[in-house]
Amino acid sequence: MGGFVYRKPIAVFIACLFVALYALVLHAAPSLPRQPTLQVAALPATSPPQAVEQVVHGALDGSFVPSQSPYTPNAADTRRWYRLTTDIDWNGTSPPVLSFTGATYIRLTVFAPPGYQPQELWFAQTEGIHRFSRHHLAVQLPQDLRAGEPVYVEIASDSFTRQIKPALTEMAQYQAEDLTHVRLTTLFASVQFTMILAAMCLWLVLRDRVLTYFIGYATFQLVYQMLMSGEIYELPGAGILVPLDTRAPWLFATLSAPLSMSFILEFCDLRNMSPKAARILGWMRWPFLPAALLIWMPFAVRTNALVNSFNLWFMITSMWALGTVILAAARHGRQARFFLIAWMPQVMLTLLRVVQILMKLDLPPWLEYGYPFTMAFSCVMVTIGLADLSLRARRERDMAHHLADHDALTGVLNRRALVRRLHAAITEARLQKEPLALLFLDMDHFKSVNDRYGHQVGDACLRAVAEAIGDELRPTDWLGRYGGEEFVACLPGASRDNAMHIGERIRHRIETLQVHSRGTTLQTTISMGVAILGDHTDTADELIARADAALYRAKVDGRNRIVAHIPLAATGH
Repeated sequence: MGGFVYRKPIAVFIACLFVALYALVLHAAPSLPRQPTLQVAALPATSPPQAVEQVVHGALDGSFVPSQSPYTPNAADTRRWYRLTTDIDWNGTSPPVLSFTGATYIRLTVFAPPGYQPQELWFAQTEGIHRFSRHHLAVQLPQDLRAGEPVYVEIASDSFTRQIKPALTEMAQYQAEDLTHVRLTTLFASVQFTMILAAMCLWLVLRDRVLTYFIGYATFQLVYQMLMSGEIYELPGAGILVPLDTRAPWLFATLSAPLSMSFILEFCDLRNMSPKAARILGWMRWPFLPAALLIWMPFAVRTNALVNSFNLWFMITSMWALGTVILAAARHGRQARFFLIAWMPQVMLTLLRVVQILMKLDLPPWLEYGYPFTMAFSCVMVTIGLADLSLRARRERDMAHHLADHDALTGVLNRRALVRRLHAAITEARLQKEPLALLFLDMDHFKSVNDRYGHQVGDACLRAVAEAIGDELRPTDWLGRYGGEEFVACLPGASRDNAMHIGERIRHRIETLQVHSRGTTLQTTISMGVAILGDHTDTADELIARADAALYRAKVDGRNRIVAHIPLAATGH
């Protein structure tokens, strides 16, 4: 029942977080009013390429071939020219915006009326002031755009052919959608950055290896996501990434993979929960390191086999990691369950994204924003899991400290902790100039209990007596087991008379105590010696020795009694 109560608030929080963030994603997909239809015509590639002046001045308009496809794909061998026209005059209340989807890291040059001056669009531009975000490559067209009036687009060659889709949108609508895009990407990146920052603060204190792996892989994933959205090029110093071109996101994705798997191994405790599968997962990390070196090379993005091999290996390792975590969760791995909650949405969205790319489908907004959403969600959940891991580690540490200082049978202080605390109590009593009393307690005829009823009954008797003594002590007093059936109680601020009074209460409580164990009911008694802290030369060992001497006298005098140390009793202190 306690576990259910503990997990219920977490489950409610996770559900509310997922719903709230996904509502923002759905908000990014407003319904679009009808716009003039773009008609696409392509200019066949020739060698040598056509001159720009000939194209933009209409000399080659008769050579453009109308296309039934709404896309303007690039080519891997040479640049391509497209001629875009509308089927009706533009009659919107604000100027039209021509945008291109899917042109990440491909240079486009737009020649639009009336002057047909070149306007270069590039995802990784760092110079100048940009009117729009990098969500799409976009340029404003004239308000009086007429049907059939051409817009020429030159698309540079690239290593891979991509489906680039032009679209015409009214300025006000485009700016509203662009603002929503900026808000969402900033939100998701801010969530990830905040979680990374929190983990770094924890690492500065704990220096835990699992935190190092989390910071590493989460940082690389954040950089990868910002490279894919282009927002990273708005940051100072991002120009150093421009020469890497399309290799930049590939590089950071490759670097994040082994750190991610290392984090999974440590965070989910896979080496203990599923050792064989974890060993294989550990081996699967290493191919990513040479892959990162190869991707750094300029020829890498032109090698389809390398890219396809990386994608295949990444999918295999991801599925193996997922299976290993599921196996650990099935074996009641608490951290593995945390990670599954965090990781499953990201895995599902990744698989859908791969299907969308392979089938060359348009990227819907829910999938476009769903992936960074799942990354932000994963960071939040993993951070909660790290906090839970730290909390359990602290509890285990506190339990270890408790066990180190307490007797395993009775739960009171053990002898080592007792003596250490007595030294501190003596020092404090002298600083405060207050009295200090010590009770040395010994159960009467305890050996006969063990001999007659057995050690299990004897242990039950010790636990019952220790609990009864503790009940009669004051909140400021403390009790320790000195050895066997002997206990020591320290009474800070107590005079001899106070100590005798407390001791008498304890003696009476034990005398009337009935211990029930293994079908046996028995009673016992206890003898006590009292010693009071003397002058400034008195030590803990001397105090214990005087209390022990008084205890010996109580035993000699007939047991079941309390006796003060003789010099103190004689002087009446």
